[in-house]
Amino acid sequence: MGKSYRHSHKGYHDSDDSEDRGSRAIFVNLKEVFISESTVQKLLSRDGGQIEKMRVDYEDGREMVRCVLRHRAGGGYNVEDGRHRVIAAKLAGVCFIEALVVG
Repeated sequence: MGKSYRHSHKGYHDSDDSEDRGSRAIFVNLKEVFISESTVQKLLSRDGGQIEKMRVDYEDGREMVRCVLRHRAGGGYNVEDGRHRVIAAKLAGVCFIEALVVG
């Protein structure tokens, strides 16, 4: 679970050169982030404890690593990295999530 938290992850959130790679960090409305219901149920049954802890962390205002999203044909975004974080944020009632948009 270490890569879920900003202080312990050295990949996507260090975006000093993100513009050079064709990506940009933004805040995205979670209503625009697509995860199929079957994927949500699979992850909740497999990793429910991890997702619940993340939900509490979101509710407590803990800073999390950005999710990585890709534009979806027809609008919105698909999740490239951070499905657990997106599910936890939705369960916590968070409206916007910080994300790195790639592609």
